[in-house]
Parts: sequence; structure tokens; C-alpha cells
Amino acid sequence: MKILLLAVLLFIVGCSNGEEPEVEENVKEGLLGDWHGTIEVPEVPLNIQVSFEEDEGEEGEIIGFISIPVQGIDQYPLSDIDVEEDVVSFEMDIPGQFIEFTGELTEDETFEGDFNQQGHTFDFKLERGLLAEEDDQEEVNWMTVDTEFGPLQGELIEPEGEEVHTVALIIPGSGPTDRNGNSPGMENDSLKMVAETLAEQNVASLRYSKRGAGENSEVTIPEEELAIEDLVEDAVKWLQKLDEKEQYDQLIIVGHSQGALIGSLAALQVDVDGLVSLAGAGRPMSEVLLDQLEGQLTGDLLEEAEMIIESLQEGEYVEDVSSELYSLFRPTVQPFLATWFTYNPTEIAASITVPTLIAQGTHDTQVFVEDAETLAEAYPYNDLVIVDGMNHVLKDSPSPNDMSSYADPSIPLSEELVEEINQFIERLSP
Repeated sequence: MKILLLAVLLFIVGCSNGEEPEVEENVKEGLLGDWHGTIEVPEVPLNIQVSFEEDEGEEGEIIGFISIPVQGIDQYPLSDIDVEEDVVSFEMDIPGQFIEFTGELTEDETFEGDFNQQGHTFDFKLERGLLAEEDDQEEVNWMTVDTEFGPLQGELIEPEGEEVHTVALIIPGSGPTDRNGNSPGMENDSLKMVAETLAEQNVASLRYSKRGAGENSEVTIPEEELAIEDLVEDAVKWLQKLDEKEQYDQLIIVGHSQGALIGSLAALQVDVDGLVSLAGAGRPMSEVLLDQLEGQLTGDLLEEAEMIIESLQEGEYVEDVSSELYSLFRPTVQPFLATWFTYNPTEIAASITVPTLIAQGTHDTQVFVEDAETLAEAYPYNDLVIVDGMNHVLKDSPSPNDMSSYADPSIPLSEELVEEINQFIERLSP
């Protein structure tokens, strides 16, 4: 979880032995149809559905779709479906994701095996048929902004009763993160809880899933064309949309992790009244990433990672990447990383002249207390809060290495963080 960045979805399925052409045809026939089941994430099993059908335009070819209801992903097209002997692979072309399934098509028509994401492994099992529809779907107050690659959706929460004067834009962090702060297999609802905390303070909020995630799963930019500036432009469009709503007197930004950088860059383009940085890095991402990798890699792999990072800092791409580092530094994601590496959060912070809350947890293994302290020195008007025991998903954890709250939406936000956010909002009140 330390180096969650960008990647691609890959699903591999094995089958029984036999002659190669016959096996491939049998596997193709066996794949056709609908499959549903769960990834056994502790406490919160993740429901998914995968469907395959013959491609009418290409004889012998298969097309497929995946749905992940908790992520708002519905019938997203799969790409590069390939059958070789008894192995089937396919990809979901979404910038920012790397998920792998490895399993077997059993005689009783189930897929069973391992689900892997960023070093975490869980069992999965799929069976024939469609995923049952959930009847308790919450009603969502959607807002929409137009972009070059299609409309983005976001959820507006407006407190009931009292007159609302302030609205916050909540910006998610790196990776395939939806508006609730979740990524596939990692449902924690951290950003949903932030929105609910704001609502209790009579503050409206708009939160949105990143391109390729949740309700915006189909509004993607080709990975090799994606730049950090595209994410900033999305945030700016949302701020402008909220600014147009005349009932609000104040507009603030709440950014988590990468979202803190996106928010500060957006604040230079749109007038806002306050900024909240939750687990935001205080150094260029190239330095943060190198620190993370030095704790996980040694020898030749660490040297290769250092070389790639240095090359990207200079705007030069690296074609040959070892398999161990490929998901992180594959050629198609390097242009995005190169643009991300160009920004120094402290240089941006020095130009932000509105009140800023900087909150950082001591059990965060992705961003560190030193980052928050560095940011505090740069922001002209800041409140620095170091929350003892809080991790990167804004929840209390018994140790930095305890990852249980990353996939458990029943665990609440850190009480100290909630209190600090509430006090900051009170100080901003018009």
C-alpha cells in the first residue's frame, strides 16, 4: 500500500490440460456468459461481476465487461482479452489501477483463486449468473461538469435545516480512488466520513471520483496522455461550478494525499476561502517515492528505481523496465509521473494566502510528519495538527504496519482529526 500509484487491471484464469487448440477453444467457450461473486476482503467482501460474449465484428474473438457496484463501475469494457493454452488474460484500461486475479475454472463452473493488489492478497470466488441487485441504494444528489473527455459526476451533500453558507470541494488522493476514498478491494469510506463530518458542521460538500473510478469510470484519458495538470483542471471546473451556486458565501478545498497538491494548485486559479491538507506531501513526489522505495527495495532493483526517477525528473522516459518495477514505472505511466515530479508543494504553498489546516498522522507510512512540518513552514497562514496514531486513510491504527482500517468502513475517522476539522471550520465561519 505504500507505493500505490498507477497501473492496469489484469485477470488470469487457468483451466484443464489438453491439446493447445482444443484447450483454447474450450476455455473460450467456458468463459462466455455472466459470472458473479466476491473478493474476500476481511470484514467487507467486495462484490464483482464479469461478463464475456463473442465479438460479432471479429470471428473467434471475445469481448468482456466488469461491474464493481461499490465503486460505481457498471459494465466497463475489458481490453486485450487473450487466450493462450489454458490461460486467459484481459485488461481494464483505466489509468491508475493495477489489480490481478489468478485462478482456475473448476469443474463445477466456478472461478477460484487469488486476488492481488499492491502486495495484498485475498481469495476470490466467482460463479455463474448475475450479481443480485441491491435494493438499499442510497439516493445521490449528483452534479455534473463537462470536460473534453465527457461529463464528470460528483455527489453534493447539503445539510438540512439551517441555512448553509459554506461548501467544500473534497479531492481524492492518488490511485483509482472514488469519491468515498475507496479503491477496488480497499473500502474504507474515509472521504465519505469527511463529508459527513462537514455536514454536521452545517457545511455542504461536493466529492467526486477520479477519472476511471466510481461514477467516472468511463471518463478516462489515455494513460500515456494523462498529466497532473488534467487532474488540476478537473478540480478547477468543480470549484467554478460550486462558485456559481449563489447560496454559498464561502468556498473551501479539502484535499487528501495527492488531492492536497491538486487542491493547492487549483487554489491558485480559483478564489477560495480556506484549504485543508490531509496527509499532503511536503516535498516533490519524486523524493517521497524514493523514500518509500528505499524501505522496500535493495540492490539492483533500488538502483534501477533511482535511475528511472532521475530520468523522469529530467523529462526523459525509460523504455526497458524490469518486471518487478513495471507496474509502477511502465512506459505508459511515465509521462504522468514526470509531470507530477515537477511540482514542489512548498513552492506552491508559499503563494496560498488563505487560512490552511495541515493535518498529518504519526502512523502514516506513505506521507510523514516531516512533510507536514515542511508544509507548515511554507503556508503563510496555517494551523498544523499532528494526530498521534492516525494512518494514511485518516483513521486511528494500533501501529504503522496495521492495514486493517484500509478495508474496513466500520472504523471511524480519528476523533482528534474530526475535532480539529470542526474547529477550523468554526474559525472560518462568516
